[in-house]
Amino acid sequence: MAALRPAAQPSPVWNAHLTEWGLVAALVLVLGGVLAHHAREVRGQAELAQIKSTLGGLRTALVVAHLDAAVAGSRAGRQPAVGVQHNPFAALQQLPPGYAGLAGPEALAALPGGSWVFDPVCSCIGYRPTEPAWLQSPVGAVSMWFRVGATSGPLQINAHQPYVWMGQAVD
Repeated sequence: MAALRPAAQPSPVWNAHLTEWGLVAALVLVLGGVLAHHAREVRGQAELAQIKSTLGGLRTALVVAHLDAAVAGSRAGRQPAVGVQHNPFAALQQLPPGYAGLAGPEALAALPGGSWVFDPVCSCIGYRPTEPAWLQSPVGAVSMWFRVGATSGPLQINAHQPYVWMGQAVD
């Protein structure tokens, strides 16, 4: 009678290596997911900074344009014209990235994210976010609109409605 051979057992080394590689793969996937989440948040924060920077630059340009007009008017011995509404982007030395020119709400909706426009009909500045998920507004808007209005001083830029971006007010 032939001797009975024991059944082949899987190598414990093979199981240990497979388990280790499985854990490494799971760890890499988890770290990749966390990194992707944080990268998305950083992109949202960068877009908020870009929005606030552009609005701040536009406000500063409007103040400088008002002061230039006041100085020119005082030199000519006349009162400067106040309340003339114009494209505030024209007062900038350099246009912001994504400036698409004169357009209304319908045209802004067709533009890619990150686009700025000026609507001469309502004298408004429009912005279409690249990450609209971060934008919160009372009416669920997918773009942001800011009025350019005249006061006794320089033109002012005010939000049409209270916009919130990643928990921060945009005005």
